[in-house]
Amino acid sequence: MSQKKFEVHPGNPERAGVHYENGGLAFAFTIPDEQEAVLVLTDPKGKKILKEIPLPIEERTGNVSAVYLHPMNPDQIGYYYVVSGKKVLDPFAPEIVGGVCHAISEQFDWEDDREPGIPMEDTLIYKLHVRGFTKKAKGVSRLKGTFAGVAAKIPYIKELGFNAVELMPVYEFDETLKIQPFARYIQDRDTAQPEALPHNYWGYAEKNFYYSPKEKYALGQNSSDELRNLIKSLHQNGMECILEMYFPQETDPFSAVQTVRFWKSHYHVDGFHLIGAGTPVSSLVRDPLLVHTKLLFEQVDGGSVYGGRLPKRRNLIEYNDAFMNRARCLLKGDEGQTGDFAVRIRKNPDENGVVNYMANVNGFTLADMVSYDWKHNEENGEDNQDGPVFNYSWNCGAEGKTSKSSVLNLRQKQIKNAYAYLFLAQGIPLLLAGDESGNTQKGNNNAYAADNADGWTDWTTGKRAEEQRLFLKKLITFRKDHPILHMSHALRGMDYQSIGYPDISFHGESAWYCSFDRGGRSFGVMYCGKYAEVENKPVDDFIYIGYNAYWENREFPIPDLPKGYSWYTAVDTAAAAGKEFTELAFTDMLEDQHKFTAEARSVKVLIGRSIAEHQDKLEQIRIAEEKRRAEEEARRIAEEKRRAEEEARRLDEEKRRKEEEDRLFELEQAELEAEAIRFAEEHARAEAVKAEAAAKAAEAAEAKAQKKSNKTVSGRKSAPNKKNNPA
Repeated sequence: MSQKKFEVHPGNPERAGVHYENGGLAFAFTIPDEQEAVLVLTDPKGKKILKEIPLPIEERTGNVSAVYLHPMNPDQIGYYYVVSGKKVLDPFAPEIVGGVCHAISEQFDWEDDREPGIPMEDTLIYKLHVRGFTKKAKGVSRLKGTFAGVAAKIPYIKELGFNAVELMPVYEFDETLKIQPFARYIQDRDTAQPEALPHNYWGYAEKNFYYSPKEKYALGQNSSDELRNLIKSLHQNGMECILEMYFPQETDPFSAVQTVRFWKSHYHVDGFHLIGAGTPVSSLVRDPLLVHTKLLFEQVDGGSVYGGRLPKRRNLIEYNDAFMNRARCLLKGDEGQTGDFAVRIRKNPDENGVVNYMANVNGFTLADMVSYDWKHNEENGEDNQDGPVFNYSWNCGAEGKTSKSSVLNLRQKQIKNAYAYLFLAQGIPLLLAGDESGNTQKGNNNAYAADNADGWTDWTTGKRAEEQRLFLKKLITFRKDHPILHMSHALRGMDYQSIGYPDISFHGESAWYCSFDRGGRSFGVMYCGKYAEVENKPVDDFIYIGYNAYWENREFPIPDLPKGYSWYTAVDTAAAAGKEFTELAFTDMLEDQHKFTAEARSVKVLIGRSIAEHQDKLEQIRIAEEKRRAEEEARRIAEEKRRAEEEARRLDEEKRRKEEEDRLFELEQAELEAEAIRFAEEHARAEAVKAEAAAKAAEAAEAKAQKKSNKTVSGRKSAPNKKNNPA
C-alpha cells in the first residue's frame, strides 16, 4: 500500500460495492442475519493480508455495513469479506482477479468516444462468445480467447458487413453447473465435487458477479480496461456493442436495473440482450437513462409500453426463435409454412424492432441445420437427453459428415437460401459467429459445456467456406443498397401514397394473388421502392423475391411494372458459385417480363426499374467497380511497398545482426587470442617457476649430496685403528 496508515470513517450504505472517492475507498456490503463480518485488505494478488477491519453489528444500517478508508490507493490493494468465518466475494466488485476483489480508479481514457447511434432498421448483428471466437483463429497468437482477440478481429467482422456485435456474458459467472433439466442428474450433481460437474462455458449461471468483467477473458490483469478498449475500438469502427445478460428468477429487480445502468455508464454499452425469468422488463423499458439504448427482450410489446404513442426513437426489440422456426420449416420443404413465413418476413412494428436469425447458441449451427436430422449431444454426458428436441432441420440426404458431392452441393445451396431468408426480411438480422463459413458442432445442439474445439468458432478456409463468406458479403451489400428491405416502420400492404402499387404485396399462382394454401411451398413478395424515401424523395427500386422451397422447379407469374420499367435478375441462389449476383455482372433484362422460373429449392430476386435508371445504375456500378479495382490496385501497390519496406528492414536487420555477430565473433576471437597469450605467458611462467624450482631442487640435492660426501670423508679420517688398539 502507498500509505501504511489510514483512517476508518463511516461510509455511505446506499452505494453498494467499492468506489474510489476523494483519495479514499468507500465500501458498502450487505451482511444478513446480524452475522459477524470482517473486511479483509490484501495485496493486489491476494497473497498477503494487510489489514482486517471489523464491521460491528451496531454500526450497520439495516443489514448494510459501510466504511470509508482514507487515504487509500485502489491500484495497490485487493479485498474480500469474511462472514461467519467464510470468505465471501463482493457481488458488486467492479473487478475480481486472482480470487480477490478490486476497486478501479475510473481513469480509463475514452478519448473522444461516441456511441455510433445506428438506427434500428440499419442494424446488423454478429453474435459471438469472447473466448470461443478466437481460440481457433489464426493471426492473433497470444490474444486467443480474450477481449483483445475479439478487437483484433473487428476488421474481419466489419468487412463482412456487420455494424453491431453481441457478446455472450462477459461478467464473472459460476463455471460449474448443478441445475439440469433431468431429475436423475440433479441428485448426483448436488453431492458431486466441483471438478466433476459440467463446465458452464456459455455463462448463463445462477451465481454471477455482474459488475466484474470475466478475468479469464483478459490477456493481462486488468479485465475492465481490456473490455473498455474492445468497446472503444468497436465505436471507432462505427460499430455497436450489445451485451447479453442473464438474470435468474430470484434476481432483485432493483439490482438488475442498477446492473444495466452500471454497464451503460461505465462501459458505454450500446445495447443489452436481457434474458432470464428475473429480468424486470417493465422497469427497464421505462428507465430514463436507457431510452436511447437498444433493449432486447424475448417478448416485448412496444404498443403497450408507449400506450399507442409512437416513440421518437425506437429502442425496444423483440428477440426470440419465432422467425427461425418458421423459416427452417419452409427451408426444408414442410407444407403449410408459407403464410406464417410471410408474416415473419414483414414483421417490423412501428413501436419496436424484431431480431431475426436462422441459428443461435441454443440449437444447431447453420451448417448443422443442413447436415443433421437428429441431435448428437452424447459428449454432454446426459445420454443425449438435453438440448432442444425440435430442430426443424434436414440433413439433405446423409446424416453428418459425408463425401457425397450431391449432398454437399445441396447443403451449400440451402445455406445460401437461409442467408436470403434472413437478410431479405424486414427487421434486424443476426448471424451466429462461424455461420458465415460452415462452423459445425458435430450435431451438438446444446454445447453449453463445450469449452473445446467442438464449441469454439471454426475458422475454416476451404473453398466452400470462402464461397459462403463471399455470398454473404454480397447479400449484405445488396440489403444495404435497398432501404425498402429494412424500413423504419411497418409496411402496410396498401397503396397509401397513390403510387399505383402497395408498399408490399404477395403473389402466388398468379400475380396479385397468393392463397397461402396448406400444400403450398412457394410464393413471391414484391416491394415498391418508391415508399423508401430520403428527404421525401423515393430512393429505391421495385424488388420481387421468389421463394421456392419445392424439390422441383416452379414458375412465378410477376406483376406488370409502370410503363418504361423492366424486370432484371439480381440474385439467384441456384446459380453457380460467384455468379449468384447477376446485377453486378450487368446482365440484360428478363426475357419474359410476365413470369420467370426458379429452380428447385432456391430464392430468386428481381429488380424492377426504368431502362434509363438501369443504365444509370449500371454506370454507377461500373464506376464503383472501377473505383474498387483502383483502390484494390492501390492497396496492392501499397501492400507490395509495405512488403518491400518490410523486406528491406528485414535485410537491414539481418545485415545489422550479421555485423553484430561478426563484431562479437571478432571480440570473441580477440578474447580467445588474448586468453591464449595469457595462457602461454602463464605456461611460460609456470615452466620458469618449475625450472627454477627444479634448479633449486637440483642445487639442494647437490648440496645435500656434497654434505653427505663431506660427512663420509670426515668419518673416515676419525675412525680408530683397530690394529694399534687391541682389546
